[in-house]
Amino acid sequence: MTLASAITLLFVLFFFIIAWFGLSYILSPRMENPDAIARLTGNCGDTMEIALQMSDGKVMKTHYWTDGCTMSRTCIEFAARLASGKSLKELRNINMTHIIDDIGQVPESHLHCAQLAETVLQKALSDYMAGHEDKPATQG
Repeated sequence: MTLASAITLLFVLFFFIIAWFGLSYILSPRMENPDAIARLTGNCGDTMEIALQMSDGKVMKTHYWTDGCTMSRTCIEFAARLASGKSLKELRNINMTHIIDDIGQVPESHLHCAQLAETVLQKALSDYMAGHEDKPATQG
């Protein structure tokens, strides 16, 4: 491989990486004015974020983001799906077992992804409850 072809290859690779992140950002814009939001970084270095819009004590809309691996993305996506339409009480009861069951199978080496997704979801619920302390989490 010549120097020119190596530089060309690096340029093409760089272009694809920039395009990937650009498309990810455009196709997954942040939620405007969420009622609850949480963002955490796990021990593995993956960061997950979830935002919730609530109406009448139920989750009406969710938004999620992660910079982690495919399993991290899957876990936070399924946590958001599980949260959608749920009451505050139902939301409080969602845990990593529900996420794993909904996915179907998570490799043992990636169980921490489901745990991080659960923790982020519960932190978002706590964020919502902190702003709405007059409404107990047992509502619904």
